[in-house]
Amino acid sequence: MTAKNPADVFDAMHDLMHAYRHRMRAAMQTELTPNEMRALLFVGRHPMRTQKDLVEHSGTDKAQIARMLNMLEEKGWLERVPHAQDARSRCLMLSPAGQAVFERMRERRRGITAQMLQDFAPEDQRLLQGLLARMLENLDKAG
Repeated sequence: MTAKNPADVFDAMHDLMHAYRHRMRAAMQTELTPNEMRALLFVGRHPMRTQKDLVEHSGTDKAQIARMLNMLEEKGWLERVPHAQDARSRCLMLSPAGQAVFERMRERRRGITAQMLQDFAPEDQRLLQGLLARMLENLDKAG
């Protein structure tokens, strides 16, 4: 498959991410949005990071992140604890119930990823990862 123009590559990546998100939501059998899943995955992988860290990581509006975190906290999946060095800040961590959701998401994600890459040799996977990293670097260089 050869792209007719550079936007075709982006469209293919967009279609892939849309299909991945759809499969992930179906696999989780929950009403979590993709952003909520990403937030729980971020906090699960990076406990004790701040809301500001999540805003920077996600690129999402801080008011939207605040509302989402409030909802995740109300569901009992997320806890905010005092920051060790900054009394004004709170750190994010998963509650035991949130940890269970995180583990389930991580397991489902592994299965979906394995399915997506099932016909890819390890060197093809490394090549793909390298190409994606180069694309990101190109964006970073452009400013």
